[in-house]
Amino acid sequence: MDHSLLTTLTGAFLVWEALLLIPMVPGKLIDTRDFSALPRWQFNGFNVCLTSLGLASFVVAGFAMADQHWTFAAALVLSLGYVVVFAADLGAVFPVVRDPLPVQLLVLEALALASAGVGAVLAIQGMRL
Repeated sequence: MDHSLLTTLTGAFLVWEALLLIPMVPGKLIDTRDFSALPRWQFNGFNVCLTSLGLASFVVAGFAMADQHWTFAAALVLSLGYVVVFAADLGAVFPVVRDPLPVQLLVLEALALASAGVGAVLAIQGMRL
């Protein structure tokens, strides 16, 4: 696969992941679970982590579109971050609350988890070039 096509695809997958993450913000549109049982610092820290992951994805995607080779390593780290976040939520590791996972959130997280796996493969392939 051509290097510039691979960086473009990698950037597109990072934007895709960030856009999938936006409606999944805890306590908002799709994730309607009650997080009041979590300590405030945990809830805020989790939101900061999710926000940072999304913002970093947009930044790295911009550099990927500029055909910067280093973005493959950053994309791999971000993709693995998405895998950890979604797998932890789907696996009921963190955050653990009484409310069940809403069906819409379950579907989006499963899609985002699979997509993050594809993004990781693209990043690994790019690092091999």
